[in-house]
Amino acid sequence: MSRPIKLTQELIDECRQDFEKALSLTKLSDGKLSFTKAFSCGDRKAVVYFSAEAWAKMTMLIKEFDKEVAWHGVARRTEDESLDEYVIDDIVVYPQEVTGATVEMDTEKYALWIQENIEDERFNHIYMQGHSHVNMGTSPSSVDLNHQEEILGMLGDNDFYIFMIWNKSFASTNKIYDLKKNVMFEDKDITVKIIGQNEGLDEFIKNAKDMVKSKSYAYGGQSGYGGYYNQGYRGAPAGTPYNPLAGKSDDKKDSKKEENKKEENKDKSSGKKNDGEKPRTRIGAGWHGQNACQESMYGWEDEDDYDPYAYLGGK
Repeated sequence: MSRPIKLTQELIDECRQDFEKALSLTKLSDGKLSFTKAFSCGDRKAVVYFSAEAWAKMTMLIKEFDKEVAWHGVARRTEDESLDEYVIDDIVVYPQEVTGATVEMDTEKYALWIQENIEDERFNHIYMQGHSHVNMGTSPSSVDLNHQEEILGMLGDNDFYIFMIWNKSFASTNKIYDLKKNVMFEDKDITVKIIGQNEGLDEFIKNAKDMVKSKSYAYGGQSGYGGYYNQGYRGAPAGTPYNPLAGKSDDKKDSKKEENKKEENKDKSSGKKNDGEKPRTRIGAGWHGQNACQESMYGWEDEDDYDPYAYLGGK
């Protein structure tokens, strides 16, 4: 929710009225009085636009540094100041010492850096500070909050300042102080966009979400899993092109084999000979197992004449 920064006379009068009302209604149980009032600017929203170059620079900093890193943004309001819109045209990195969780600015080196670039027009429009929390969350630390208060105290009545904290997942926490408009925008009040690409990207993401659906699985069946196996999918040999209908033809073949087997059993039970049946070749030892070689030695060609002790000289 956007909030005011300074108490105007109107806000002071409103606060006084609420305080006097609270005084008249309060019953002190311990001799102490506590009064709190929250101020709001209604449902005002802000937009921060990045130029393509500024966005690319910032994202590369976030990606390439495995420790914290900080930067400034060259920023301005849009031409129509009735809108709460801001533009970040460029990103610059200032002298700093960092660890995995901190950024420290050497004030002497920083002042020298500013002095060396005094003729650079960009340095007259540094109204943004950002830094990376690397792989951590983007909530501001107590150090971050103290730094924001220090910057706020140095701003003039017509100034604004943008604070951003990002991480490698590109989550962010953002805040804007605009003293000229007397409004502070916090994270949920702020939308970040890229100049010239917003509509196309928004439409791209919308279409992508329409095309991509989450797959749901049902559990059950003989194996307890209701995924591909219960749908007749039996896989394919390595190197075989993907065929989503592969299981269908297999089902037909299995059905045909089952019908042929039933016909064979029917013919056997009725004593009929299937003239169309082709001779089949026995592969391997068959039911004779390891004694198959002995069959060829002792002439056990008929299964009824089989004597397992014959090669030992009889029973």
